[in-house]
Amino acid sequence: MNSTKKMMITSVAAAFLLTSCSSNNTPVASLVPGSFSINTKAVYLRGEMNDYEVSESYRLRKDDEDTYCTVATLRADWAPYKFKFADADWSDGSNFGYRNPPGILHEGSAPVELSSNSKFEEISFYPKSDGVYRFCLIKNDNRFFASVQKTSHRSLLSMAQLMKLSKAN
Repeated sequence: MNSTKKMMITSVAAAFLLTSCSSNNTPVASLVPGSFSINTKAVYLRGEMNDYEVSESYRLRKDDEDTYCTVATLRADWAPYKFKFADADWSDGSNFGYRNPPGILHEGSAPVELSSNSKFEEISFYPKSDGVYRFCLIKNDNRFFASVQKTSHRSLLSMAQLMKLSKAN
């Protein structure tokens, strides 16, 4: 097994252990390198693709300078997918919905500007085809934007694949 796969397995296992073994409400965002947080609260993709639940697999992680992303598997025939970026408590300052209506993203469209104090302003995304999509929160000066792009499923390993690789050692 190459060192990149070993490092990926170790990172996923560490994140899983950090979240499942926590005995208090202290956020673990500061413990996970590259995670995005506001006021020490981790920010997640929350929407119809995950029943608006908070899950480590949907936590935003650093992609580029001022860009934080996560991935989700979508089916085109279930579109539109409504979503937001928010912390576990939907707190003001870290509850990102569209700034100006209509808040719609299509595959290949320009990013949508966000408000960090939204209430019910969900973004709607229309995927063209089934696949794995990359959801990104982009910070540009003091403004935030959302973008969604289809990604190559070959570059991503499922949890089952990660577990299988970890057992091979």
